[in-house]
Amino acid sequence: MLRLGILLLASSCVTLCSHNVREYNLINMPKTWDEAQSYCRETHTDLATVANRDDLKRFLDTAVASGGSGESWIGLKEGGEASWLWSVGASQTSDGLAVYTNWTSVPDPSHHCGGMRGDGKWFSALCEETLPFVCQGDEGSSGLYVVLQKKSWREAQQHCRLKDADLASVRSQTENQALQQMLHQSGNLSSFWIGLFRDEWKWSDQSNSSFRHWASDSPNNDGLCGLYNFAGKTWYDRSCTNRYTFFCYTAKRATHLKIVRVEIKSNSLLNFRDSAVSEAILNQIQQRHDTFKLQWRVQPDGKIFHKKEKKKIKEAC
Repeated sequence: MLRLGILLLASSCVTLCSHNVREYNLINMPKTWDEAQSYCRETHTDLATVANRDDLKRFLDTAVASGGSGESWIGLKEGGEASWLWSVGASQTSDGLAVYTNWTSVPDPSHHCGGMRGDGKWFSALCEETLPFVCQGDEGSSGLYVVLQKKSWREAQQHCRLKDADLASVRSQTENQALQQMLHQSGNLSSFWIGLFRDEWKWSDQSNSSFRHWASDSPNNDGLCGLYNFAGKTWYDRSCTNRYTFFCYTAKRATHLKIVRVEIKSNSLLNFRDSAVSEAILNQIQQRHDTFKLQWRVQPDGKIFHKKEKKKIKEAC
């Protein structure tokens, strides 16, 4: 078995990271929501799911390029058990469900929005109540910032999204404590909105994404199915038996290239020019990082490895 230990060598490897990307298509055939769902499942993957801000950008780009107008179905439908969710939606590492919770008491079933108190405990409230709030950018906890202006939950969400952020999500006790500490530093606020909300809307493909892009007055009990409005570039609820054009999506694999420098120690006289040796080393690294597909990057001189020279330390007189 190959053991790595003392002699310092350096190399570069290429990491290939793959994940699913949704490709959207507008189907210009008016159908009911159920008929549209069947068509998409037969010819694509499913009715359109929009799981996060990246998906939304691709969806909106497709909608503009399609030249469509009026309204078109997407894969959102009301029904099933209500869940507490995060406004930011799904990422590559998590869905939108609020798995970690820190409620001060059992949420009131008539409340659909959530916030945090100064002591770190969560509370439920009517979404129309006005409170200060916390936005969170793509940098995670380092992208948190407090907005002291009081707004309703929906207005607060819109404010954050206009800044390329979203209302803050809290997915662990550590994140909860970090947010609580930051709020103390902002003036010991007694309560504020976070990105917690409750609804019964589900995606056709059964994904747990919580991302929503409703118009300011929607959903308003116009129906149980969701659609996209081309004029407002937002979502509305309509009766599922109405006939509209619709968006399907197809799941595609996207690959990102990332170069990572690796330093290797060896306590044996290995021939690092031997392809069998470099392959054995790569296999060991691959076993520890099986999420990615790895390969060595060959240097301009045709070598994979280069010996790392020790730095000489000059003694001062």
